[in-house]
Amino acid sequence: MADRHLAEAVGHWADDLLGDRLPWHAWEDEEEMRVELTGWLVHHAPARLRGLNVSEELLHRVRLLGVTGPDRWEDPHWPGHHY
Repeated sequence: MADRHLAEAVGHWADDLLGDRLPWHAWEDEEEMRVELTGWLVHHAPARLRGLNVSEELLHRVRLLGVTGPDRWEDPHWPGHHY
């Protein structure tokens, strides 16, 4: 059940995180929280998500969270959003 909730959360959060934004408003330390969340997702979420057979697109979005700068936007799996 926890992994299904993780998959749902990642699906909702991915666009914000790919735009280098936290997916919710925080009173303070927003950038620190975003960095910590994306780091956790990049390192821990892929294995848990693969166990659920989520879409390759979602797995690529998580992978792209760990890529910075032009390498992220030029990646063939970049979702094509403009931030």
